[in-house]
Amino acid sequence: MTTRGSDLLALMRGLRQSRRFLDRPVPREDLEQILEVARWTGSAKNSQPWHLVVVTDRADQETLAGCGDFAGFLAGAPMSIVVGIEGPGRPGAYDDGRLQERIMLAAAALGLGSGTAWFSTPESRGRVRDLLGMPSALEPWSAIALGYTDTARAQAAPQLSGRKPLEEIVSWGRYGGRAG
Repeated sequence: MTTRGSDLLALMRGLRQSRRFLDRPVPREDLEQILEVARWTGSAKNSQPWHLVVVTDRADQETLAGCGDFAGFLAGAPMSIVVGIEGPGRPGAYDDGRLQERIMLAAAALGLGSGTAWFSTPESRGRVRDLLGMPSALEPWSAIALGYTDTARAQAAPQLSGRKPLEEIVSWGRYGGRAG
């Protein structure tokens, strides 16, 4: 395996959700690199069904934090990227997830922390849409907070208890099948 491949695998294994950030702006050049990675994210039938809204206004961040059940940490982030997906219903979940993960990986590669927030109800998405002036054809399902992780505060938070062993989450050939 190449060094670059090893580095990418290590980055992917080490990626964690950040919810505590330093009060330090994200450099514009870094943001543009992240957005360029997002632009190249694959989507079903290359539909690219998204529109991204970059939010840097502190008051808007605080309002967004109140729009979702698990979005409170957005208030402490220097910025976020709200993902609007075209069309009604939830057919874009696959594309939304791919896009979020790419943004998070790009941020990590640049030394930034990131965390995803979810706007799960029609009411919460309506509030986000109204706040950001998004058209009704876009569903703002999620936002990704970006910033420098406050490692001192993050270490004080509860830590992950680890990961399930592969044998518990992987079957071979058929459900319940073991590696041969």
